[in-house]
Amino acid sequence: MKKYEYKFVSFKIPSGFDYEKKVKKLEFYWNELGMQGWKYCREGNGFTVFMRELER
Repeated sequence: MKKYEYKFVSFKIPSGFDYEKKVKKLEFYWNELGMQGWKYCREGNGFTVFMRELER
């Protein structure tokens, strides 16, 4: 049976008007998580949840 671990992330988006900068920052962080094997699972209660399969 597959086993998973979960990561709960609360993203702090800086204030300001530079929307493109904010998007690039979030994109960079999500790509970093993806390279570590994390996959987007869901959002709720102020958190974004990622999951990845545990290695045996």
